[in-house]
Amino acid sequence: MTLPVEVSFYSVSDDNAPSPYMGVINLESLGKRGYRIPPSGTIQVTLFNPNKTVVKMFVVVYDLREMPASHQTFLRQRTFSVPVRRDIIGHTNRKSLPLSQERILRYLIHLRFQSSKSGKIYLHSDIRLLFSRKSMEVDSGAAYELQSFTESPADPPFSPRC
Repeated sequence: MTLPVEVSFYSVSDDNAPSPYMGVINLESLGKRGYRIPPSGTIQVTLFNPNKTVVKMFVVVYDLREMPASHQTFLRQRTFSVPVRRDIIGHTNRKSLPLSQERILRYLIHLRFQSSKSGKIYLHSDIRLLFSRKSMEVDSGAAYELQSFTESPADPPFSPRC
């Protein structure tokens, strides 16, 4: 299925960090409840530019088999560019840096889920995306890798629908 994305640009800082675009995919056209999905699986969202070339392919694995009927939750996947340190000999050193140190947010996808009274699971309301203006606005001479982290509410993992 192909859905349009409404995109806005934000200029949020004066430092060297790239300013993001925010995209919103409205799911209301798919019905009152949203888009029905299996209780567990993989969601793939491919973001295209106006020339129909791929900007980013988001792949999010989810497992909502424990979600009670008439509840809601979300998943958020953040992708950062993280410098890869090289030692004197030139080997790559992939030691983890502290979570906030030297990483730059490149992409984010926010998915909202709800369950019906009968326990069916739906992707609902909208899908929100953040992405950089350019694919990699970093020092081209430095080594970087992309690292993704998926998070969801922990305590409680699900909340009753209003």
